[in-house]
Amino acid sequence: MGRFRYGVCEWSVKTRGGELCKMAAGQSLDCVQLGVGEETFCGKGLADPATVEEYRRASEKYGVEIDSLCPQFVDQYSFTMAKSGEEEQIAAALCDRAIELCTVFGCKSYLLPVLGKNGIEGGASFHRAVEYIKRLGDKAAERGIMTCLEINQSVDQVHNLLDAVDNPMVKIFFDSQNLYALDGTSMARYFTALEDVIAGVHLKDGVGAMLSGSLLGEGTSGFYRTAKAILDSRYEGSLIIESVYDKPTVCELGSEEALLARDAATLHRVFEK
Repeated sequence: MGRFRYGVCEWSVKTRGGELCKMAAGQSLDCVQLGVGEETFCGKGLADPATVEEYRRASEKYGVEIDSLCPQFVDQYSFTMAKSGEEEQIAAALCDRAIELCTVFGCKSYLLPVLGKNGIEGGASFHRAVEYIKRLGDKAAERGIMTCLEINQSVDQVHNLLDAVDNPMVKIFFDSQNLYALDGTSMARYFTALEDVIAGVHLKDGVGAMLSGSLLGEGTSGFYRTAKAILDSRYEGSLIIESVYDKPTVCELGSEEALLARDAATLHRVFEK
């Protein structure tokens, strides 16, 4: 096994199930990251045993691992702001389902977005975030699963949060564009400063504030500088493409499979030097 494992997010494309694993394998990708959304409350998506079995069979057939899970769109709900009743329950339930499904797929980690409505914007929300991350981190750690936070905070704020959570099984899931799009942060420098606490990587690109609006290396977020920072680091693990191929700025350039092929080729060219 090489230093890096290459993958793609389920939400980058419209293709699902076995066809997603087949598509990833066709581009020499090693893994996929799956989303756990509200559809699971209705017995659909990954709450459907047939869907889970399809992914498991396709994973084995095509040699594409289910790398990790994400309670998708949990950033549209809040467990960090003042108690919000139904929203808080939805956010917590999505996270709990993601952890439970990790045990089904044998995933070693899940991604926990602490962004958007679920972000940290002050003292009260910080303390509530610590409370929830502790609970979720402990629950996951009991199953040997790592909690990886995707978070738009400064280097000092990230370390302060991790110190407060105080769980070695809680790390950071780095995103190569989010903070650049938000405030122009150098993602290469940000990665280097947090290298020791990073346990997963999303790779995407875009022009200015548009998230995932460009193929890798074709935006303004400094993709190649960030890639060099990763290569120069001690990081070993997954590099997950999070481009979104139905964005108006890229969808006219080709089919989602053709666009994924271009991004996958960029990964292999840049990271296999």
